[in-house]
Amino acid sequence: MIKSLLLILLLSFAACNPQKSTLEKILDKGSPGFRETLRSVEHEVQIIYGEISRDTITHHYFGDTSAYFYPASTIKMLNAFAALQWMEENNLAIDARLLLDSNNYHPQRLAFDSLFNDSLRIDNLFKKIFVYSDNQASNILFNLIGKDYINALYHDIGIDTRIVHQLGESAYSFSSASNNRTSKAVIYDDEERLNLASSQQKFISSLHPENQVKGKGYINESNELIGGSFDFSGKNYVPLAHLLGALERVILPELFDRSDRFNLNDERHDLLMEIMNLRPGDLPPPIDTLADNYVKFLIYGDQSSTTYPSSLTILNKVGLAYGYLTDVAFIRDDDNEISFFLAATVHVNSNRIYNDGKYEYEEAGLPFLGELGRLVYAYELERKSAFK
Repeated sequence: MIKSLLLILLLSFAACNPQKSTLEKILDKGSPGFRETLRSVEHEVQIIYGEISRDTITHHYFGDTSAYFYPASTIKMLNAFAALQWMEENNLAIDARLLLDSNNYHPQRLAFDSLFNDSLRIDNLFKKIFVYSDNQASNILFNLIGKDYINALYHDIGIDTRIVHQLGESAYSFSSASNNRTSKAVIYDDEERLNLASSQQKFISSLHPENQVKGKGYINESNELIGGSFDFSGKNYVPLAHLLGALERVILPELFDRSDRFNLNDERHDLLMEIMNLRPGDLPPPIDTLADNYVKFLIYGDQSSTTYPSSLTILNKVGLAYGYLTDVAFIRDDDNEISFFLAATVHVNSNRIYNDGKYEYEEAGLPFLGELGRLVYAYELERKSAFK
């Protein structure tokens, strides 16, 4: 009888005090400001930590990772991966040259790259995307291969996407119609030459998460404040787990079934890894003056100008728009022999008005992501020590 009562008490205690998850234990070590942001409904925090152990990735989650957030520039990573797969299928070298000619995209032919002082090359577009998040470079790839190809490719390898539009450039605005045609283009290298006609794109997304209508106002194209919610249903969207899944398929393809990963030869894959690991100092002026952490929100996002150790590899893509900050990353420290995946998004728009440029990126968003990266990094160091 006494044993039965003790068992009941123990079970009741366990039910009232559920075991915290690995990620919750990590997050509990954050500063008061970090924990306040973490628990705030308004900040819409989503986190996925990918713990790597031998031949598996164990994912730990925080927040509602099925909820809508605006992915912003993180979709450039997916455009780049898709373009590389497209080049593989067309037997084109990664440094193939490109002549883009389409009034749907820009009012002039695009044939010259002023940064590299050279004709347009695909590998240089990749460098612009990963080193300093250039919008035009991603838009060129989007217009080259088209949203039909991009979204179909990801569907085939188990990644949900709604990549439907270009990203804004300071000198141009894009009509909806411009997103629905590929560009007329010529691509050439030493082996192949492709002449591509413009083609109509027909992709219609079936990806419709809840709560895509947000806020209490927005600034329209005429710079007028419009009362009422802002509708994101026509905007790009990729769930956080699927952004991370795309990166994981590139970094550790051997962990996925052949049907669920990109089909890249070793040379092409290795060149992509080299490009993703470049730092601003590896590019021509004026990009070479940017700090190493310019587009590294996790670990270093709240540090104004940082050169991080050569032993540390951060292969990632960030996004920042409409008050959403996102980083999807693979982080490896060769000196300490640790590696992990980490993806997170946080929303910082206290006035709930979109497109007004008034967001708390510096005050709340970047400090949160910087501390998050350091917390998980510290846990990885502890985890390694425990196995010694």
